[in-house]
Amino acid sequence: MYKGLTSLILLFAVNTATGSDIWQTLFKEKLQEASIGNSDAEYDVGAMYQNGRGVTADREQAIHWYQKAARQNNRKAISRLELMQANAARFEQEMKQATDGDTESQYELGNMYAKGVGTNIDHAQSRLWYEKAASQGHIKAGYKLGVIFHEGSGVPKNSKTALGWFRKTAEQGYAPAQYYLGKLYATGEGVKRDYATALDWFTQAVEGGFTRARDEMNDVAEKLKGRKQTSTSSGKTTTTRKTAANRRENTARKPSGDTFKLQDLMRATWNRDAEPITYLPSAINDCRIENQTIVCNTAARVRETAGNTIRYRTRSIISDFSEDGSFRVVYRNLVIDTTQPENSAGNEGEANKGYAIKTGWGKQHTLECNLKDGSTISCLKNRTHAFELVSQQKLVAGR
Repeated sequence: MYKGLTSLILLFAVNTATGSDIWQTLFKEKLQEASIGNSDAEYDVGAMYQNGRGVTADREQAIHWYQKAARQNNRKAISRLELMQANAARFEQEMKQATDGDTESQYELGNMYAKGVGTNIDHAQSRLWYEKAASQGHIKAGYKLGVIFHEGSGVPKNSKTALGWFRKTAEQGYAPAQYYLGKLYATGEGVKRDYATALDWFTQAVEGGFTRARDEMNDVAEKLKGRKQTSTSSGKTTTTRKTAANRRENTARKPSGDTFKLQDLMRATWNRDAEPITYLPSAINDCRIENQTIVCNTAARVRETAGNTIRYRTRSIISDFSEDGSFRVVYRNLVIDTTQPENSAGNEGEANKGYAIKTGWGKQHTLECNLKDGSTISCLKNRTHAFELVSQQKLVAGR
């Protein structure tokens, strides 16, 4: 079904190109397959036109390619055309109500323009309708404006403007806005860095049900704890103590090429719950040694969720090997595409159940790992989540 994916994987393995380059390459491959009548490729080209992946978003071109696939009885294309027709009718209804001043319709119209539901993707129109809704006190519309200016979606990135919108909606108790406001205070974007204020907003976000803020909340709490553990001597402030976490981190980051043989770690084929894992050498990874680090890239993977089928790859870098058998892993996932169930309603191009899945690179994750007994590795993910990895091959630390 995804013949062009092979070339994409090869491209990814040798070059960490930008997401734009990857999508352009994939679009050209799919277009070539579609030109000889491959109905699955015709559907994929339609989806890429619809969502602006590798090509400028064009709803009419999307419909054209979906129709070509549908004429070959491609069930996904038939379902997508039906969904697009329903959403076009919904768009017209929302436009009528929004023009009459309905705040919720103005907000929904902003969403539809942002995602290309019932119309072409148009960031300027999306922002316009969000502003209309926000001016009437719509909290989510104000939050969306904060995200737009924070990410620079269709506008120049402006952290101060984003800060203003996030603050306005966070003060009204909207947890996602509280999370972003915490991020701005933690990083010093658009405002003076203030870990205490960041912690307060992250905590409110977690208490409001936005669990995604928990990692940042714990991270900022650790930073504040480290600051408090400084002592003053002879009128001078010096750092005399460090947290156990900081000591472990410094120990783990002392490079030592002789800790245990990297080749052994490469051959061990690590698993979690009897399944090969994506961020250490395993049966699903292509790994290589580069200057006392291990770099791994997975083959294309598929993950099923309640509302999506996600195709993704994982790239990890394993480094900072220490004499005590500890090391560090940094990894990110690249979402290649996400397929909405055929009977779903709402957003034509992305899942609408649970949470939206974005294509491209995801959040960076960090593992602090220790070789436990030669065949077991214990890891702490993002300083909060502990788990173990196992291998049938036994390694020996300190060799």
